[in-house]
Formats: sequence, structure tokens, C-alpha cells
Amino acid sequence: MKLKDPFGRIERRHHLGYEEMRNALHEAGIETPDMARDAISQVWKRGFRNMGVGMLLLLGVLAVIPNAAPLILVLAFFMVAWEVRSNITAQQYINRYIKEEIDP
Repeated sequence: MKLKDPFGRIERRHHLGYEEMRNALHEAGIETPDMARDAISQVWKRGFRNMGVGMLLLLGVLAVIPNAAPLILVLAFFMVAWEVRSNITAQQYINRYIKEEIDP
């Protein structure tokens, strides 16, 4: 029994996330480590694009409602943190896919 995850919920969620990523990579036809590394770079490019669009939207709201600057700053921080954490998790899943499925 682990203190951080006594009922195994987090581990189960990560396992399901990896299985979904593995199935998506299989369906996309990713069969070599180089193709998987390209998928990692695509994940990061997509994440930066999403952050850019989000920041533009938040700047638009800031232009309309300047008094909301503190709230917009907090939203921007959470958006960046969420996107970076999602990308790191996806990168970990793809690296696991390389280790377990491509190069066993």
C-alpha cells in the first residue's frame, strides 16, 4: 500500500491513459522510434500552439475588461501549467511505448 495512492486510483488512471495513447499510436501507424519521437515533437508543437491561442484570447479579454487583470493572470498561469503537465505526461507515455512496444 502506497501512502500517496493508497487505493491505486492514480496508477489505474495512468495505466488507462497509457493504453489509450498506445492504441492511438498503433492506429496512427507509428512503428519506429523515430516516428514516435516525431510524435513527441508534434505534441509539444500542438501544446505551444494551444497556449498561444489561449494567451491571445486572454489578452482580448484583458483589452475589453482591464480590471480583470489579476484573474486573467491566474487563468494564464493555470493554462500554461495544465498544458505543460499534459505534454509531459504524453511524452512519458510515448517513451514508455517506445520502450515496451517498439524496442522490447
